[in-house]
Amino acid sequence: MNAIVGLPTLLILISLTLLGLYQWLLAAIAIARREHPPVDPNSLPTTRFLVLMPAHNEEVCLKSTLTSLRSTRYPKQLARVVVIADRCTDGTIGIAKEMGVECLDRTTGQPGKGPAIAWALDQIGQNDPTFDALVIVDADTIVDSEIFVAFGRELAAGHHVQQGYCYISNPWQSTFTRIIAVTSVMRNKLFYGGKNGAGLPTMLAGTGMCFSKRIVDQYGWTAFSVGEDWEFSAALVLAGERISFNPAARVFQLESTGMRQASRQRLRWAGGRHAVVGESVSKLIKKGLKDCSLYPLDAALTLVAPNYSSQASLGLIALIGAWFLRSDVVWAWLMPWSLGVLASLGVYFLLGVAYTESPLKALIGVVLIPFFLPWRLVIEIFGLLGFGRKVWFRTSRTTTPP
Repeated sequence: MNAIVGLPTLLILISLTLLGLYQWLLAAIAIARREHPPVDPNSLPTTRFLVLMPAHNEEVCLKSTLTSLRSTRYPKQLARVVVIADRCTDGTIGIAKEMGVECLDRTTGQPGKGPAIAWALDQIGQNDPTFDALVIVDADTIVDSEIFVAFGRELAAGHHVQQGYCYISNPWQSTFTRIIAVTSVMRNKLFYGGKNGAGLPTMLAGTGMCFSKRIVDQYGWTAFSVGEDWEFSAALVLAGERISFNPAARVFQLESTGMRQASRQRLRWAGGRHAVVGESVSKLIKKGLKDCSLYPLDAALTLVAPNYSSQASLGLIALIGAWFLRSDVVWAWLMPWSLGVLASLGVYFLLGVAYTESPLKALIGVVLIPFFLPWRLVIEIFGLLGFGRKVWFRTSRTTTPP
């Protein structure tokens, strides 16, 4: 009986320990990494950007997003913004026209963000010579005023695929958003920042993405699942491309204010990721072994590794197993190990808190953790079982970005 509990507990602790060491190494690299030098005010921007904005019934947020794009410190003639109104039944098209931007009205074809992007590229013409790079921004996203400068600088340095720093625009709106603010910092600043410093791949996040004209011409858009960002990331790495993280290109998504509002979105993300895991991880591993390259192997690890909240839940499960075995001399050593793993996860979370813009506000979100962790674990389990993979659906919005 004790072995039935002990062996799974041991496997969990081994996995979490190795993953924790990996994450702490990346965090150390990220913290030690020098920030980008300031932009030379005398340099003249020349990169021509095409900005595609998929939008399905986004009248609540669209105006704020377009206003932020209009407010960027970049020549307006070098940033062409196109809204993709995908089966909209609200005022999305009217708002786009009111704001003076191009709007493509899509009424047929496969629903979803990936198909909408591919359709728009086909409408515009993949070989259109009027842009040098493609940027994709969601319609509920505020962009930083220097986003085009940041993307342009990295394009000039040879980074053909970039993912910007994807944070949230309403971090202090609720206890839920405060937790998400911390995990966003952990993912962007500590995890992807470290991977970028180590020359390892970032995964695309669906918004705040930049692709050079070469990438657009060569691949177009080929990801049509509900996890189109994970899918396209894996496809690019398998094709030999590198995906870099650009911390200076910041975007701010409007986050759901609670678990009920966020559940369908998170289930779609979890289901989409697990579908890509089943389709691409073995291919990435084979490519890494064949090419003797760490890059695709690390991409595979990024896909299969449980997110932070799932790691915390697994750590608690391991602690329960170790507590059950605490009086067995064969397994008693699992208790201090499990406590050490949980302490490491806790300190890592606090490091994320420290790097938010207001650590004291972020700490208030801790009160939701006893409810947040089981909620997130259930979603991951349902996603693993195949739920949320077939149909794309939007997250309902009732408030505009602050």
